[in-house]
Amino acid sequence: MRKMRKNRGIAYLLLIAMIFAVCMLSGCGSGGEDQTGGDTQQPSSQSSGSLNPSGEKVTIGWSERALAGTPWFEAMVSAAKELAAQNNIELIVIDAQNKPDKQVADVEDLIARGVDGIVLDPCHPTSILTAVEQANAAGIPVICVNSAIDTSVNPNARIETIVTSDNYTIGYNVGYELGKKFDKPEANVVIMSGHMGDIEGWQRRSGFIAGFSEYQYEKFGAAKINILAQRYAGDWDPDKALTQMQDILVKFPKQIDILFSEGDAMALSCVTALKSAGETGVLVGSIDGQLEAIEALKDGDIVAIGVNSAVETGKGGVEYIMKVLNGEKVNSRIYVPSPTITQDNVDQYYKPGVPFL
Repeated sequence: MRKMRKNRGIAYLLLIAMIFAVCMLSGCGSGGEDQTGGDTQQPSSQSSGSLNPSGEKVTIGWSERALAGTPWFEAMVSAAKELAAQNNIELIVIDAQNKPDKQVADVEDLIARGVDGIVLDPCHPTSILTAVEQANAAGIPVICVNSAIDTSVNPNARIETIVTSDNYTIGYNVGYELGKKFDKPEANVVIMSGHMGDIEGWQRRSGFIAGFSEYQYEKFGAAKINILAQRYAGDWDPDKALTQMQDILVKFPKQIDILFSEGDAMALSCVTALKSAGETGVLVGSIDGQLEAIEALKDGDIVAIGVNSAVETGKGGVEYIMKVLNGEKVNSRIYVPSPTITQDNVDQYYKPGVPFL
């Protein structure tokens, strides 16, 4: 993965100012920080049988933020189930349906069932803290996958690690690739976001702005981003993204240079809206690694995709809760591999029949 280059002082101040502006625009300034600072490492892609050396049955509870009808989360949980089955691990998966109160009740139910460990994909960074504290008190270790929780407001709630993507760097690399394809120092940008308050969404768009501005500064000695619109497609919903993009195109016809989507499903809807409106020349970047988005990249409709691997995140969740249960020391943050897909390397990542990388 490319190392981020250092800007000169004026560029650094410019980036900070723009990132701050996006945070204010999105209402993410008060978003929680995850507790997992410190060292990082990557999952080790454990082979069958190696996670549970005793061979005794282990029961893991998995509280998923939103499962039904959400393909990325379905792919993540499917990968987790497959690895669990290979290692005599019972995986109890409960769908919180993106309802924080339900997720609290779900985790409390898992505690009552006496599971050995809990894997948590939180739908809110703070609402779940009391339930996590209850799990801690019961001697049940908790790890997070995909999204973080904010333990700063309740230090008694502890997670052992988080398995996730480096969302800032993914966004940065997508922004940098878009910058390579854009030939002017000033850009009109639209950002399609998933869910208000999501830490990973804020990290992605902040990284995108920094990466795009970095390349523009290197090329032109200056960088200016005009954010025409940033919209939330509630819960990363592609249908809502389509409606939002159609509205944006009515308000800003023939004015958009760059579209950055925090998720592939939303990006595909935005591409549909652009085509329907006869908008050409808009450079599109996205994040996830969905098959249809990779096909759109092959067709030239998307410039760059940052991989947020559902499969590796799901496997990593099972791997690292088992490491904790086996008494192994784990780092506080586990980053899954997150390559950037462009026209130069798309054939390496294009896998027909595989819905998500």
